[in-house]
Amino acid sequence: MTDSNELPLDAVADRFRRAARSEPDWSSPSPGTWDAIAAATGLPGPAPATPEPAPAGMSRRQWLFGLGGLAVGGAAGLAVGWLTGGRDEVGDAVRRAVLTPLDQPSQQLGRAELLRRSVGYSLAVEVPGGLSNPDGYVEVWLINTDLTRMISVGVFAADEVGRFTVDDALIDSGYLIVDLSNEPFDDEPRHSGDTIMRGELRA
Repeated sequence: MTDSNELPLDAVADRFRRAARSEPDWSSPSPGTWDAIAAATGLPGPAPATPEPAPAGMSRRQWLFGLGGLAVGGAAGLAVGWLTGGRDEVGDAVRRAVLTPLDQPSQQLGRAELLRRSVGYSLAVEVPGGLSNPDGYVEVWLINTDLTRMISVGVFAADEVGRFTVDDALIDSGYLIVDLSNEPFDDEPRHSGDTIMRGELRA
């Protein structure tokens, strides 16, 4: 991947700030996205979606700013750890997924592993040969198995392997479908509907 496709930390932070100001509806992906997910996974179609409430005592805007701070802080922490030679203590994989195109489920393009940490999990997404989007960026999502909810866990900006911190509560709540999508620079936080590959994390 060339330097032109990499997102600096300040660009990631700016994207979250713009998303917070726009008051997005996280529960409303692009038309047809849920139907495509259901067809690819073989799971039942979604029930009518209800918005995900922000944590108690926080407005949606405060919640989004918090997510942005966590994402940037996590990326900065990884950078510092790499520069100082520090290594995060990550355990064995507890779940794995084969990532395939929606229309070619037998063609493996990548894989994902959910690794146990002392607190939460580390989601490792590997795409041999790397992955880039010349017209935007590649985003990594976790989709709930009820097919009514999804959440972004970060931007795939690595040549071959991207690592993302995942909270226990997400996994316990059924966010087990890993999705990589092409996203344009359009200030729209919703899933574009342009999935590159997808797979369900299984024990």
